[in-house]
Formats: sequence, C-alpha cells, structure tokens
Amino acid sequence: MFIFNFNCIKKQFNLPFKLFIVLLILIPALSFAQDDEQLRQQILSNAKVEAAKKEVDLTIQSVDISKFPVIKVLMEAYNKLGEPMDSLSPDNVFIYENGERKQVLDVTKIETAEKIAYDFIFVVDKTGSMQPFIDAVRNNIVHFAQNLVKRGINYRLGLVLFSDDVEKVYQPSLDVYEFLNWISSVKAYGGGDEKENALEAMAVAATKINNRKEANKVIILITDAPFHQAGETGEGITKYSKQPIVELLQKNQTRVFTISPEKLTQYVEIAKATRGNWYDLDYPFSTVLNNFSNQLTSLYSVTYQSGKSNVPDSIEIGFYDTKLQKLIKKTIPIVELGRKLILEHLLFDVASSQLPDNIGELNILADFMHSREELRILIEGHTDSVGSEEMNQLLSERRAIAVKNYLERSGISANRIETIGFGELKPIASNKSLFGRMLNRRTEIVILSK
Repeated sequence: MFIFNFNCIKKQFNLPFKLFIVLLILIPALSFAQDDEQLRQQILSNAKVEAAKKEVDLTIQSVDISKFPVIKVLMEAYNKLGEPMDSLSPDNVFIYENGERKQVLDVTKIETAEKIAYDFIFVVDKTGSMQPFIDAVRNNIVHFAQNLVKRGINYRLGLVLFSDDVEKVYQPSLDVYEFLNWISSVKAYGGGDEKENALEAMAVAATKINNRKEANKVIILITDAPFHQAGETGEGITKYSKQPIVELLQKNQTRVFTISPEKLTQYVEIAKATRGNWYDLDYPFSTVLNNFSNQLTSLYSVTYQSGKSNVPDSIEIGFYDTKLQKLIKKTIPIVELGRKLILEHLLFDVASSQLPDNIGELNILADFMHSREELRILIEGHTDSVGSEEMNQLLSERRAIAVKNYLERSGISANRIETIGFGELKPIASNKSLFGRMLNRRTEIVILSK
C-alpha cells in the first residue's frame, strides 16, 4: 500500500505547506504546461485517499448557475472528528478545467442564518444489540440540542422506532426534554433475525412526519443491522429497496445521516445520495452529534469562471488538509434528483413579480432544460426578511410562478415545472448582512426527475 509522506515530498519539491482544494470539471486526464504543477498534481493524485474519507468531507449544498459561465458552489466543509480545519481562501482554492487552471473569483465563509429551521427525526433500531447506542442518544441529546441553539438552529426533534416493523412514531417537538422522556423509555429487545426494517422506517420519517414548511428535513438513522427490502418473504415486509427509498427521500428533500457499521455499505450510499453523511457506529456518540451541527453551519461559497460552453453534469472535488496530511476526492453530480440550482438576483422590481422579456439567467435555465428533455423541476421562491412575513410569502409564490411562465414562453412544457413559495422562512444565511440578504433573495430549482 502506498503511504503518502508529505514532509518528504514537500522538502523534495518545495511544495507550500497549506490546504489545497481542487474543484475539477469531469473531463479527460489533466495535462499541465509547467513541470512543477504536473509533479504536484501527480503527488496529490497518488496520495492515500481512503483514510481521509473517514475524517474530512465536503458536501455540495447547491450550485448557482444564474451567471454562467461564472459558477458559484455552496458547500459544507467539515471535519467529522471535530478537529479544526485549515481556512479556505482564494489563495488555497484551485479550480481546473481540461487541465487549465481557472481563476477563483471569491471564497467566502457564509455567516449562518440566525434562525434557520431544522426538523431532526431520529430513526432508531430498537432490537436487542442496540441498547448501548440508545443509551448514548439519551446521554447526549441535551448537549446536542444546546449546540444547535448556539449555532442559530431552530430545531425540533422527532423519533421513529423500528425492528422488523415500524413500532412507534413520535411527532417532532420543540422540547428536548420531551424527546428525552421518549428515548429514556426505550428498552431494546428481540432481533433474532439478521435484518431489520430500516427502509420502511425511513419512508415513514420522510412521509408521515408533520414537518414545518420552513424546516430543512433531516433523518438520523441509527442501526447495526442490514435492511429488509422488496421481494423478501417472512418478517419485515416492505415495498422498498435501496433505489426507490433514495428517490423518495430526494423527492421529499430529506437528508439522511446514517450511524451504522462500516461494512453495511448500502447505508453509506443512501446517505451520500441524499446529501447526508455516514458515521461509523464505533465513533464516540458525542462527537457524531456535535458534527451534525458543525456540518450544517460550516458553509462556504466558492465562485469561479468556467471555460465550458454548457453547465457540467458533475464536478469532482479534491480536498487536501495539511493538518491531516491526507487527500480526499469525491464526484458530485450536479444533475441529480434533489439537487438545488440557485438563481440569485432575478430582475424583479421591489415588491414586484413582473419579469423583463429577456433574462440571461432564465435563458441559461431554459437551455439547460432543452438539453435534458426528461428533466422535471420544482421552482422555489425565497426572499430576505425585509418587509412583512405575509407580503414576502405572497411575493415568493408570485415570483416562482413568474419564472415558470417565462420558461413556458421559452418552449418548456408546463407539466415539467412545479412551483412553491417559502417567503422568508428558509434563509441560508444571516439577514443581518448585505451579503446574507443577497443569498436569501433567491430562486431555487430542485431537480425532481431526470
């Protein structure tokens, strides 16, 4: 096995000892003009990748294509063990297309919204071997809730208990001590067969919970068992298998964070497909819960000038952290179910939902949809907090409909477009700053099918 010795390489090639992030459009193999750049890229390509996946991760939250070929990527960057990360700046962010380095225009740490809403649903396997992990939830949930409040998260906590069947559903509560009473009463038992009905439990958490309209929906799945799936007989009947449950979660815009054994790789795949994350069941539980709140509030905006003629289907992200001296790489599809494409600053007049006849941002979106004829989208309208809540709600609905009408005039069939308005209820940044309000005044395009 190849082990990467950064200090040795640094000394030999005089590489800067700093964090590298590389956003690479998926294209043929890179070829660099300068020998030292080629050497650096080869070194990073050969670095040990697997271990870093357990500790550091990046998750794309949304992609702004409204000013294409300028692309803005909103991403979460975090250390899963709670260790500090190098800060990100234009000096240590590198973007390449076709082997050619592109200019990074801006890297900004986004101040999180002061009252961003999340509904967390804990989906917990209650069979016999799970008692230590149920106890860990009980022992750490109050500290978890306190961390959420410190980070500006307006939370509610719900609970779904399952074995071969979904046994109990507790609707979300604002009171952490009510949740504590629920989880304290759980006594693990049974579980003689290997599999449990985690897919059915996630389906219930995604479709049977009374979530707030303004809330981001998160499932925290905790299990040590593989799942039953469609076609099996006996105990644990469900109509779901992995891909249908992923599609249901994406359609309902529900992120899944799984806490499970590493060998159960299908849970890892479900988490990644829903923009969630996976944690090893052997991680200290206090660290795991702390990192949920870290991830949700560690948001960066990276803006660069693309050289492509069309919006790419996917990007590859490489991340080098000098503190860990490890490299991770991951491919992030842009065109996938549940992916959000952002259109910032459409040309609406103040308090108006009227659009001009020709808008570059929407022409880009229309071209995007013409090139992908099976694509169906949901248009979400959002505002900042300036003005009354009632006016902002109505304005966001009218603006979403105005965008739909524009796309229809551009030749996109109406049955490929749905609309909804959220007003000021779902900010992604603080409304206290000009930059935060700019990010919150947005139109989001959610991919429903492709």
